[in-house]
Amino acid sequence: MIRRIRGIVSTFGWWQWLLTAVFVLALLAGTLFTVRTVRYTIYWRLHHAEPIERWMTVGYVSHSYNVPPEVLLKALGLPEPAPLARRDRRPLGDIAKAQGKSFETIKATLEQAIASWSPPEPGGPPPPPPKSERQRDRAAP
Repeated sequence: MIRRIRGIVSTFGWWQWLLTAVFVLALLAGTLFTVRTVRYTIYWRLHHAEPIERWMTVGYVSHSYNVPPEVLLKALGLPEPAPLARRDRRPLGDIAKAQGKSFETIKATLEQAIASWSPPEPGGPPPPPPKSERQRDRAAP
């Protein structure tokens, strides 16, 4: 069996070696992304609704409690970032210091915002699609 494989491989041309290398690289990339996805899924399954700690960021709390970050930012009085701007990644302890509040106050504010937020009802009517400029021009008299 090994002799047969060696015989086939010894007849490979450069393009077959190139195709083999591309296949191996694609296989490695697929494996890498699969492992990352599984690790991410397991991590968030085990860290759902974690008690809020000083080291956490607003994004982490948002993800852990499945609440939009805008709700938490608004509760803390922080500005929402521009659409393409980078989110604030300061730990909650640093945010408390910058606002001159205790961490316990920040924690209570976040817990209250999480408790008062309710997700949209599933099965409700979907929002209407946005009108394109062409449709708006046609609708105008």
